[in-house]
Amino acid sequence: MDEKRCILCNKPYNYKYEMFGRGCLDNLYDLLGFSKSPRIIWNKELNLCTKIAWKNHKFFLNKKKKYALAQKYIALTYLNMMNYEALNDIKEQISNDIKKIKVFSENIVETVSFSLNEIYKLYNYTQKFNEILKEVKKVIWEEVDEKVAEGFIKSLSFIFDETKKANPISYAVFYSMQYTFWQVVVVGGILADMKLSARLLSNSLSIFGKEPHDLVIDDEETITDIKTSEEFNNKIKELIEKYCKDKDKFVGNSLDNEDCKIEFNNEDLFLSIHGSPTNIVIEKNEDETWNVNMEIIDTYDFTDFKNLKEYMTSNNSLLMSIFSSILNNFGVASSEYGVIKPYKVTIKVQQNNYIVK
Repeated sequence: MDEKRCILCNKPYNYKYEMFGRGCLDNLYDLLGFSKSPRIIWNKELNLCTKIAWKNHKFFLNKKKKYALAQKYIALTYLNMMNYEALNDIKEQISNDIKKIKVFSENIVETVSFSLNEIYKLYNYTQKFNEILKEVKKVIWEEVDEKVAEGFIKSLSFIFDETKKANPISYAVFYSMQYTFWQVVVVGGILADMKLSARLLSNSLSIFGKEPHDLVIDDEETITDIKTSEEFNNKIKELIEKYCKDKDKFVGNSLDNEDCKIEFNNEDLFLSIHGSPTNIVIEKNEDETWNVNMEIIDTYDFTDFKNLKEYMTSNNSLLMSIFSSILNNFGVASSEYGVIKPYKVTIKVQQNNYIVK
């Protein structure tokens, strides 16, 4: 007998069944909640397909229709077990195709093209993802060295495989895993007191059909962090001393003047306002103090792959730099999938009666 391959696991077998190897066939009985067929049943594969037909209230189907129905029903079962909202349309289409398989129907409708092997592999990807995610959630990152931390994060890199975008079903599954991953990152950011970074990321996450809205950041905590930072105060002092010796006003922006560029060492601000375009207006008051208005306007997006050095600052830990560079590069892939979408961010900082020290 010629070697055949199981349409579920793709392993070779060389006995009478047309679709499944013995191991997969036994597993499918368990998966679908059917009792194992007695030994007197010669063709356990056909018996399984008959049970599936009966479960769907379809009787007197010929063998070809039973086998087609079984493949669709098994595919639908695995898709339901993945439990991703992005799969709902695909599941509905397969369900409708199942309904159209009738005794007197002429053709077997194939609205959704799939292979059971591909869906089985996608299910195994989601199981692997869920197991890794459980372990990642248990990690106490402060107690983990850099190599272990990097290994944990990189173990999830398979969900950012851009080759999976071509097929609608694999696209929906990988999209969903990425969306779940970034939700975990948002929660982790909040717990790690990276609230601005978490807020910006959360706003960019897109369920199918949803577009992010532009953000104006004006919460007191973020503005205070900026105004009290060493980088902000040093920058304002530098600009006043350089440009306001003989003038009472300075107007500049970082796109035209490198001196207006400001980068923060605070990890949350550094990641959120990493080289963002900045407008600065400084005006002198009669009492020799200064009014400062700084406006940071940027597009929140992930467009370029970055290396570790680009995320190193004097205050930034190696662990945080590893996270930042890897997550940025994951973000680039998720932008290609449409999981992360760009939007405009504006942060306005006003400091009246500023005294140069």
